[in-house]
Amino acid sequence: MFDNTDVYVYTGEVERRGHLALTNAIEARKTQHGLKDNVLFCVATYGGNPDAGYRIGRALQHNYKEITILVIGPCKSAGTLIAVAAHKLIIGDMGELGPLDIQLKKNDEIGELSSGLVIQTALEELKECALSAFRSYLVNIKYRNQISTKMSADIAAKLTEALVSPMASQIDPIKLGEHQRAMTIALSYGNRLNGHSKNLKENSLRKLIASYPAHGFVIDRKEARELFNVVESPKDDTEVLYKLLGSKINSGEMSISGEADVFDFSPQKQTNETEDENNDSRNEERAGGVESDTRAAKPRKPKPRKRSIRKHEKPEPPASTLPAEP
Repeated sequence: MFDNTDVYVYTGEVERRGHLALTNAIEARKTQHGLKDNVLFCVATYGGNPDAGYRIGRALQHNYKEITILVIGPCKSAGTLIAVAAHKLIIGDMGELGPLDIQLKKNDEIGELSSGLVIQTALEELKECALSAFRSYLVNIKYRNQISTKMSADIAAKLTEALVSPMASQIDPIKLGEHQRAMTIALSYGNRLNGHSKNLKENSLRKLIASYPAHGFVIDRKEARELFNVVESPKDDTEVLYKLLGSKINSGEMSISGEADVFDFSPQKQTNETEDENNDSRNEERAGGVESDTRAAKPRKPKPRKRSIRKHEKPEPPASTLPAEP
């Protein structure tokens, strides 16, 4: 499968630095080896900046004809936006997508986010509450007090207004506009990416944005098939790669939170490096063998013998005799 495919691995937060790292990796591969027609983009992330997610998806679409995304772990929020850019999704047993509702910072809290659907959900609940209260008031007033429908409706409307008004006054119209605008951004980015990949089914984008009860809701492979046209399980080469990367994530060697990391996992790059290392080691072995043979072939020079000085010296007389006279 990887014969005509470049492989990249993206882990960590979806951010501008991650987009820059991916762009640099693609440019380096283009300069050194040239780009293949297809790309396998392996991703695991808890999400991040939707602008960066859109740029990452566009970077893949600009440089490759066929895009396959291998989901090796959680691929939430902006990670799902990247998945919209793919022509095919491969999701393992541990892989999962998530809704596309935009997360906004809370003004009165530090480091906490709220979903862009919070106010919209509150308005829907408020509307249901008002209609239910009005019906209940109208029926009870009319049939228990035997008065006209018009008078019963007027009384029911005033009672409903007294019940709903305090809750409705808590909704900030400016905040409501910000949330609606944030949801429109996700919808616009998704439509642009899907215009190239065409992998989303009809109305799936709106479902991803507004139909799930929580931002962390799990969209596994089975449910992803209800949203996307082409969703597969890992097999053959992708299964091997999925297990390898999954083991690195489970062992903590690769982190899916924090700063983004981008790796070029293309087989051609790894093969060339291995061949270079093998050639270097072989050259070193050959060089070492030549040196050892050369050393063994060199004849040893004989050491010069020291001349004895004692034969030129006069022999000393024995200790028991006297010296002879001249």
